[in-house]
Amino acid sequence: MKTVDLKKLSLPELIVIQKELPDAIKKARKTEKKILRKKCEELAAESGFDLDELIGKKRTQNKRGKVKPKYANPNNTDQTWTGRGRMPLWVQEHLNSGGEKDDLLI
Repeated sequence: MKTVDLKKLSLPELIVIQKELPDAIKKARKTEKKILRKKCEELAAESGFDLDELIGKKRTQNKRGKVKPKYANPNNTDQTWTGRGRMPLWVQEHLNSGGEKDDLLI
């Protein structure tokens, strides 16, 4: 490994190095990851395995599909809600005024 004697560098040279260093490290890490992954894949293949199989990673990701709206605002049917995630204000206002969620079913 090559070393640099930082004591011999001027302040402007050190500042340039300081600015360029984060990007250089990021690029080197990315390159090193690719090299290591390739080596690991080769070792796994020698034993008849797939690297993803060994580390428990699935090849295809199970993404949830889009969910159809379950509730609609009676005052503005463009406002809908699937029933997942944060409750919209219009649903909360309806519940606070004594209504029930079932009143908003589509």
